[in-house]
Amino acid sequence: MHPVMFTIPGWMFKIVVPLLILWGCFSIVVSVNRSAPPPKKKDDKGAESAPESSFTLPADSPFNAVVSILIGIGVFAFAAPITVTGSGVTAAISVLKQFPSGAAWRGPWEQLPIYSYGVMLGLSLVTGWYVVLGLMRRQFHETDKARIEEYMRHMADCYVFTAFTAVAGSRVLYILTNLSEFPTLWSMLKLRSGGLVAYGGFIGGLLGSIVYLRSKGYTLWRWGDAAVPALGTGLTITRMGCYLYGCDFGQPLPPSAPRFLKVLGSFPHWADSHGSPAWQQHVQLGFRADPRVCERDYHGVWSSAEHVCKIPYSAQHSVPVHPTQLYESLMGFTIFVVLMFMWRRRKFEGQIFLSFAMLYGVGRSILEIIRDDAERGVVGPLSTSQFIGIVSTLICLPLYLYMRKNAKRAEPANLFAPVAAA
Repeated sequence: MHPVMFTIPGWMFKIVVPLLILWGCFSIVVSVNRSAPPPKKKDDKGAESAPESSFTLPADSPFNAVVSILIGIGVFAFAAPITVTGSGVTAAISVLKQFPSGAAWRGPWEQLPIYSYGVMLGLSLVTGWYVVLGLMRRQFHETDKARIEEYMRHMADCYVFTAFTAVAGSRVLYILTNLSEFPTLWSMLKLRSGGLVAYGGFIGGLLGSIVYLRSKGYTLWRWGDAAVPALGTGLTITRMGCYLYGCDFGQPLPPSAPRFLKVLGSFPHWADSHGSPAWQQHVQLGFRADPRVCERDYHGVWSSAEHVCKIPYSAQHSVPVHPTQLYESLMGFTIFVVLMFMWRRRKFEGQIFLSFAMLYGVGRSILEIIRDDAERGVVGPLSTSQFIGIVSTLICLPLYLYMRKNAKRAEPANLFAPVAAA
């Protein structure tokens, strides 16, 4: 396992940059031409008629065209062997001056590593898109195609806005629980260095959904019932990214643990980097263990001053630990299956949303008992996520019981029935 899933070579950026800029320029020209009214033709009797439709190449909106050009320039600034001076407008001007330079295009360009967690996060967002919008469409009982299109467009915008606030929320909670790691504002914005908390994403996504839905006049419960199954698939996929990176790991396995579990729970010392987070923690901070077990079973060195066991820097793997990333991935898939089973039998709006909050709250609180990574944060004797899980469960349980008697009734939905096409 390794945090870098694959690397984009520098020569590919030499192709991507011109394509992005040319596409943006083409889109702007086509959009301007389309804004002008087309000339009308006259028939044999002199009457005007609508022009015949003809094939046109697709063109983006002017706004997206400008974004495409800016992305191309940004990629050039990142990958090309140029010198960026100043900041803001001055930096942009220095990049543009070097764009036509032959030396900037002849030299080798920077390669870009693509990290496993980022790939899994992106995949979870794409999967969630189809889950959420598919379930939202099935809750909208309408035959007017125009209204269906408008409704689904709003739901798609809500998903994008919610995804953005979810990522922001997950980053904010990680920063709050690990303030010592972020001496500057720039360090807080460097998402490539890692640092996201699942519960922060849930809270941020919930707040984002409330803001957007209220602005459009929609209710939260119907959206929440469709959105939370996607959180189950998101946990399934993103925790695989955590596993590939080696973060969010558990406590050391007992020496009598099955061999396959020890293999799954051993995280490497990377040859081209400092090592997985599990390896780092076991080398620098150590882990709790009996002194005899430390030397005999873990081949570690007992620190009598700190009362922990540490492995030497030369160790090729961490001590075998509980692969809690895989445990939570399996938990996420199980929650998704349970919620989809409940969806076809739900009795009131909000039932699926509240069920997820309680299921994940209980499951995460139990899983935190065997988590051992040092970046979880603490609230008294509990970890941050354990505290949030317990509080959310205690809030949602009485709310569930109340809404079961008083909330708006929801019609059981057949997930396999055809829906009206927009």
